[in-house]
Amino acid sequence: MANASGLLTPSVPSLRRRVQPPIQIYRSGFCSSERMFKRVLCSSTIAGDEKSVSRSESRPPRFVSKGCKLVGCGSAVPALQISNVELSKIVETSDEWISTRTGIRNRRVLSGKESLNDLAVEAARKALQMAEVEPDDVDLILMCTSTPEDLFGGAPQIQKALGCKNNPLSYDITAACSGFLLGLVSAASHIRGTGFRNVLVVGADALSRFVIGRIEDPASFLGMLRVLYCCKPVTVRRTDYLVLTCIVMVKVEDI
Repeated sequence: MANASGLLTPSVPSLRRRVQPPIQIYRSGFCSSERMFKRVLCSSTIAGDEKSVSRSESRPPRFVSKGCKLVGCGSAVPALQISNVELSKIVETSDEWISTRTGIRNRRVLSGKESLNDLAVEAARKALQMAEVEPDDVDLILMCTSTPEDLFGGAPQIQKALGCKNNPLSYDITAACSGFLLGLVSAASHIRGTGFRNVLVVGADALSRFVIGRIEDPASFLGMLRVLYCCKPVTVRRTDYLVLTCIVMVKVEDI
């Protein structure tokens, strides 16, 4: 049998003779043998139970692609507010000038008595509560921020504050404005590639620390007009709907 390149391709009977143990060729083009786990149809969908499971339960194979979805969200903001009227006492502006151009009349500012990590933990608890996920069932915590409390990262501190007894993987992501989106992409990648089931993604920034003392600077003032604090954790859960993109799964010793 010749293909488009002009090379000879062995026929199905000759292929069966060469491969030991014997394999079966299906109309779909997939093959199977007794030493392989099972035949997998491309783009097939398998539905299952979506109830949360603990870390002690068996994990799916790492080479099986899993779907994921957002199952919970939460938020937390500082108590201190700065209005446009208060800003007009610092720089030459007015409430009308700011509100007509930005639509903003008040913005939240992190005061010295508040901690970014404390607010992140508060919002994370709300997200877990909405998702009906216990802290012990969290497999990964991602802290997406450009204004961390220290150089060591806030994700491990969030893990400790939540009381996660199973020591989930925790690390920070610093990618400025795209940090939270990158965190969602990373969460989906971990779910599909490592078998994680519940991932907590926290986006928190306190930009007021960098602009409050430099409001006279036009660039800093424009930043001051916008939201200076944002904390938006979400819980991403693995779904039991498989979109299988592999052709066949074999044992390692068969490769």
